Amino acid sequence: MTATPPRVLRHTRAVCPHCHVELPATVVDRDGEVRLERECPTHGLVAAHIAGDVAYWEALDRFYFRVNDESWPQRDYIVRMTERCNLACPICLAKANTEPTPDLPLDRLREVLRERRGIKVDLMAAEPTLREDLETWVRTVKAEGGIAALHTNGLRLADLEYARALKAAGVDEVFLQFDGLDDAANTALRGRPLLKARQATLKNLREVGLATSLIVVIARGLNEPQVSETLRFALRPENDHIREVFFLGLRLLGSARHSGDWGDQALMPDDLVELLCAQDHRFSRKDIQNFNLLYFSMLSAFHVKKCLYVQHYLVTREADGDFRPIADLLDLEHLADAAQRYAERRGAHPLLARAGLAGQLLREGLRPEARALIPDLVRLEQLFATGMNLHDVPRRFLLLGFITACDEWNFDAGVAVNCGKGELSADGGLHASSAEANVEREARFATGGREPGRPSLFRPRAKTPVA
Repeated sequence: MTATPPRVLRHTRAVCPHCHVELPATVVDRDGEVRLERECPTHGLVAAHIAGDVAYWEALDRFYFRVNDESWPQRDYIVRMTERCNLACPICLAKANTEPTPDLPLDRLREVLRERRGIKVDLMAAEPTLREDLETWVRTVKAEGGIAALHTNGLRLADLEYARALKAAGVDEVFLQFDGLDDAANTALRGRPLLKARQATLKNLREVGLATSLIVVIARGLNEPQVSETLRFALRPENDHIREVFFLGLRLLGSARHSGDWGDQALMPDDLVELLCAQDHRFSRKDIQNFNLLYFSMLSAFHVKKCLYVQHYLVTREADGDFRPIADLLDLEHLADAAQRYAERRGAHPLLARAGLAGQLLREGLRPEARALIPDLVRLEQLFATGMNLHDVPRRFLLLGFITACDEWNFDAGVAVNCGKGELSADGGLHASSAEANVEREARFATGGREPGRPSLFRPRAKTPVA
C-alpha cells in the first residue's frame, strides 16, 4: 500500500538535535499528525511531534503568522541570576549545579533596564532565592518601572518572614513549581516529595498577598491526571491568590535530555489541551481554539510578542470552588470572526482594525449574563498594553496556559523569532529570543563535555556578593 505523502503546512528552519546543525524544515500533516521534519545530511530524517489534532493546530498556526510581526520590541526578559539550586531535579531544564558558571552580576541587568524601561523581568534560572541579594534585584526592577516576576521552586518561601521580605521589596508575582498533588510524581520529576513544602509556600503567598501562577510540569504516562486535579485545587476559595495555572509539557532540555529516560514523555500544548478536554467535558477544543484567535489578536493589537507554543484559556471562579468556562459568558464564535476581520485589516489600517476589534468585543461578544464582567474584562484588556502583571488580574478570573519550552526537537525558527521572552544570562549574554537561547545552550552542553544530570562538578557557594 502506497503511503500518503505529507501535506506541507509551512516552511521554516530547525536544528538537528544530534549534531546541532541548522537545517531547512517543514511543518507537515503526516497521516493526521502535525510534525516538524528536517533532513540532516548525517542523521537522516529527524521528526518531532507537534500536534495530534491537525485542524486545531493548522488554524492557530496560520492565524498566528498573520497577526505577528517580528520587528516588535521584546517586552519580557528571563534573567538567569544563578545556575545554582537547592534541588536536583531529574527534569531540570537548566544546568543546575553542573558547571561552575558564575552568578550574573546585577550591573548586567541594570544595563538592560536602562535601555528598556518598563519591561517585565522574570527572575529565574536554577533557583534565584539562593541569591543573597535577591531583594536588591527586585528593587532595581521596580525602580525602573518594571514588573518583578519571581520563578522559584518555593522552598525558601515556606519561611513566612522571607516571603514577607520579598513582598516588601516589590515582587509583583510568583511563578511556583507545582507539579500536582501526587507526591510519587513529584519525586519522579523533582527527586523528592515536595507537596507539603509547596502547600506551606502557597499559604504564605496568600498571607502576604502575592499573586501566584502554578507551573505544572506534565509528563506523558506519569502525571497526566494532575491537569484536572491541579485545576480543581487552584479553584478552591482559599486559593484565590492563584491567578494562573500553566500546564507545561515536559521537554528534552538540560537534565531531562541527557538522562535518556524522558524521551517518550515529552508533550506539546496540543497534547495538554487534549488532556484537559478529556478530563473535564466542560472544555472543548473549538472553544479553546476560538479563544486563542481572540487572544493572539489582542496581543497583536498592542504589539506584544508571543510564542505559538503558549496558548491560553479563561475560566471564572464560582463561590463554591467550581468554575464557568469563558465560553458560557462570551460568544467565542463571534469573537473568532472578529479576530479574523482584525487580521484582514491590520496591515492597511492598524488603528481601525484595533478599534474594530475592541468594539466587536463589546457589541458581539458579551452574552447577557456577562454584562457584570465588563469592568473586569476591560481591566484584563488593559494588561495587554501595560504588561501582564498577575497582581492586576481580577480575582474572579483564573487564566489557564498550555505551554512548552523550545528544545532542539521542537525548535521552529519561524516561531522562535516571535518568542514572548528574551533572555539574559552569564554564559549566553543578552538574547532577544529565549527559544534561540535554549538551543544555543544545549549546543554548548554538547561541545563542553559537561552534561547536566551528572554529579555536581563543584560545591555551590553559600553566598553571592552584592553587586
